[in-house]
Amino acid sequence: TMLTLGPSQRGEPKPTLLFVDDEERILRSLRMLFAANYRVLVTTSGHEALEILKREQVHALVSDQRMPIMAGVDLLRQAREIAPNTMRLLLTGYSDIEAIIGSINDGEVFRYINKPWNADDFRSIVGEAAGIAMSLAQSAGAETSQAPTGDVQSLLLIDDCPETATELRALIDENFPRTFALEWATSLAEAMAILEQRNVSIVVSEIQVGNDDMTPFLKTLKRFKPNLVTIVLTSFKDASLLVGLINQGQVHRFLPKPMRRVMTVRGIQSGIDRSREIQRRPDIVRRHQVDAPSKELDLGLISRIRGLFTRAGGPQSSL
Repeated sequence: TMLTLGPSQRGEPKPTLLFVDDEERILRSLRMLFAANYRVLVTTSGHEALEILKREQVHALVSDQRMPIMAGVDLLRQAREIAPNTMRLLLTGYSDIEAIIGSINDGEVFRYINKPWNADDFRSIVGEAAGIAMSLAQSAGAETSQAPTGDVQSLLLIDDCPETATELRALIDENFPRTFALEWATSLAEAMAILEQRNVSIVVSEIQVGNDDMTPFLKTLKRFKPNLVTIVLTSFKDASLLVGLINQGQVHRFLPKPMRRVMTVRGIQSGIDRSREIQRRPDIVRRHQVDAPSKELDLGLISRIRGLFTRAGGPQSSL
């Protein structure tokens, strides 16, 4: 059964939230947490949630992952097709590695919220998501005159494995001829040099390159160049690491090693589509804005990346 909570607000309407969880107890807690400031819809059914999305303008959808009939990741995937402007958030435990990967690739989740949640953090995250959705709804249709260019742009591969570079080059030549110039970096230093010299629109990166952990770099990169599309290509399956890459890095896709050609082609095509969408409507980068940086980020690295994009005239972000 769907419940609608909170009276209509005079003036500007309240943002609408939709919570999906198979436990009524959880839904009662959520409506108490949010009903004062939002129009709240709740349901225990993923199928009903999809019907709600077809008829209601929902600003933020928050779904539990572990539900008996329809898992959260499946709901988010279908929600993305039905209501692409709705911000999608997943309640999950860090152990749900396949759900995490699926929600990156299929649901394009905005944030993971770990159970049990901190009420203040939860309110802040959902408020941010709903605010983004409302602001983008107000500016919908206001595309810029900047049409996607047909110019060859650079795809930067950051990986110290020659076989990966050879495979990816062949794949790009076969499937994306005259779309990309493939740039290959085997270290963090080489990646920085290429980013400074080339018009890079997509980064495909391994998580560990030599002795460098690339996750702080990818998180910082997204913060200072939000229009850059990042794809992780790795054999690592560390759940907390992947959650961090979404919440603090808004990674667009997670692709496994060994490289699977069909999946990799789809991932890169999706990255191209996202890059072109951002060119048409730069304000949508707000849908992919990242959490404040965590303590793991190196201040020297932050300074270098900030300097790189300041010199390049790229968007700046305050820390």
